[in-house]
Amino acid sequence: MNQRWIAALTALMLVAGACSAKGDAADEVSDTEPAPAGSSVDADVGSFGDIESPCGEGDLVVDVDEGHTADTLRIGVPNDRSSDIRPGLNKEIWDASNAFVQWCNDQGGIGGLPIEIIDLDAALLEIESAMTRSCAEAFMMVGGGWVQDNLIFSGKPESDFHLCGMADIPAISVTPQKGESNGSIQPLPHVSDATPNGWVETMLELEPEKAKTAVEVWGDIPAMDSIKDEDIAALESKGVDVRGVLNYPITGLTDWTPLAQQVIDTGAGTLSFLGEPTNLGSLLLALRNQGWDGIPVLTTNMYDQTVIEVAGAENAEGMIVRTAFHPFEEADQWPAIEQFTEILNTYVPDGKQALLGMHSFSAWLLFAEAANACGEANDSVLTRNCILEAAAEVDDWTAGGLHAPVDPGPRGGTPGTCLTLLVVNSEGGFERLDPKIGSDEDSGSGFRCNGELVEVPGAADLGVVDPDRPI
Repeated sequence: MNQRWIAALTALMLVAGACSAKGDAADEVSDTEPAPAGSSVDADVGSFGDIESPCGEGDLVVDVDEGHTADTLRIGVPNDRSSDIRPGLNKEIWDASNAFVQWCNDQGGIGGLPIEIIDLDAALLEIESAMTRSCAEAFMMVGGGWVQDNLIFSGKPESDFHLCGMADIPAISVTPQKGESNGSIQPLPHVSDATPNGWVETMLELEPEKAKTAVEVWGDIPAMDSIKDEDIAALESKGVDVRGVLNYPITGLTDWTPLAQQVIDTGAGTLSFLGEPTNLGSLLLALRNQGWDGIPVLTTNMYDQTVIEVAGAENAEGMIVRTAFHPFEEADQWPAIEQFTEILNTYVPDGKQALLGMHSFSAWLLFAEAANACGEANDSVLTRNCILEAAAEVDDWTAGGLHAPVDPGPRGGTPGTCLTLLVVNSEGGFERLDPKIGSDEDSGSGFRCNGELVEVPGAADLGVVDPDRPI
């Protein structure tokens, strides 16, 4: 699956309002907090999902020239949670990072190295300041992400990602400049010039009449333009007639009725919407009020009760969401989902249970796996490049069963083609639509792996690349 659907739409579009977290959104915590007394999960469990826990005792040390100290992993976590524009923006990646670090430290850290979190809260607008702290204090960045991550390339030695030699295994990369740069390994790969089309193939099978026509509606900001192009490329690759490409101000509309009428006038049977859940809910309400009976077929960030709350359950019923993650509703069937929820609730009781949190946890697990492999190959000494090389060697990555298999790698990696489709039921909840578990379409882990990667015109070579970096 092309993870730009998740990364950009779950982060960038949340500037407009989808990412506020429950609890104190503007949490000022700057260091890892201990779990409440007596609340630890079993640190001797020895596994996460279907993989052995990468945490535990050992004899690893950090290269002091890069890590500032040999006996502690000082890791920066990019986030924007104290933004005045959108308080709590992407706070779930901060919550999940704290949960992972405390869970891992309870087991002895990574190879015996305790992890210390450095809070790289940029509040949406202060990327250069956050990068300055990262360059001065952090060994690496892991498990986080900034909405405006293209600004990490400041051109200043003290705050430029490449010039200070920083490395990253992020939860999300929003812009192609960052996502396809070097010095970073994506645990859930995405690229701008190729996109999977299996979801279109599946929709044509499930709803052959309505799925053959579509209308694209997108929030009008430059960073969304490439995502819109990916959506259209996937649809057209399977012969879908894209009857309209409509946009709206990213801050939303006071009256969604005129836009709803434009959608209806196209005669399209399906709606693709790029934006945030509140705005989709408002548009869907306006569409249903005007009698539209088409099917919204949506990106992963719409796996959010906010859409249903705004539109109303009767109007959201039948809405389809595609995701490469197992849904929380099936936690009892997928041990990694159940364990992620348990760890988050134990160590960060007021943390938000959300998709971005699972992105973050996947990144931390990949980092820990890579650190252990690096230590084995490098006489127990951890360096940034050694860890990146080890992470790039990982393939068929599922984070213990949190998500569909993907192939992390340099310059964005290789997007996966496996998805689950969820649908909103009559009671206003999400449930599995496709594939049915155990069916011929089920890959064996609850995902349908079909279609192929298709070219997105004009979207190649967008990453900021340092030719002197080996990976």
